[in-house]
Amino acid sequence: MKFLVLIAVVMALSGCATLNVEQCRQGDWYGIGLADGRDGLPAPERLDRHMQACARYGMRVDGGLYLQGYAQGLLDYCRIENAFTTGLRGRRYRHVCPPEIDPLFDRYNRAAYRVYQIRRELNSMESWFFGREYRGLNRTLTRDYRRRFRADIHDWYWRRDRLLYELIQSEQYLFFLMDEARGLERSSHQK
Repeated sequence: MKFLVLIAVVMALSGCATLNVEQCRQGDWYGIGLADGRDGLPAPERLDRHMQACARYGMRVDGGLYLQGYAQGLLDYCRIENAFTTGLRGRRYRHVCPPEIDPLFDRYNRAAYRVYQIRRELNSMESWFFGREYRGLNRTLTRDYRRRFRADIHDWYWRRDRLLYELIQSEQYLFFLMDEARGLERSSHQK
């Protein structure tokens, strides 16, 4: 029993660690900051977690190098087209970009993230439906089960159709915003 408790504690602690002992030993703080910036992660929170992780191994973080790399990584992350890319991949914006583009980046990311959410929900519904349909085919169907099954299928089609409509609307809005972003980019290059 004590062994299981020890394993649970170790797993809990390692789940919080952002870096392992080798990463702390190598100390590529510029590279770690660069990666965190490119991922759009908030610097204070990440740096603090890296410091905690390395402190467990008796090592220190070079915060200056980390922040230099982080700033460079943010230059890559804070490109407007990345707001769409990250949102469609299911990643929410964490308000790390400069104030002059923050509201725009947030709006674009939210629209893309909404498309991601609807697609994910539709995929989940399809999995449920086909699993339910398969289970229904492989058992003796009572009258009560068939009635419930038909009602569930009716509800499923209604929800799916509603989501498909919402997906079409959300994708149209997303395409509008992508065109808007391209227009903004063209006008900024012409200045």
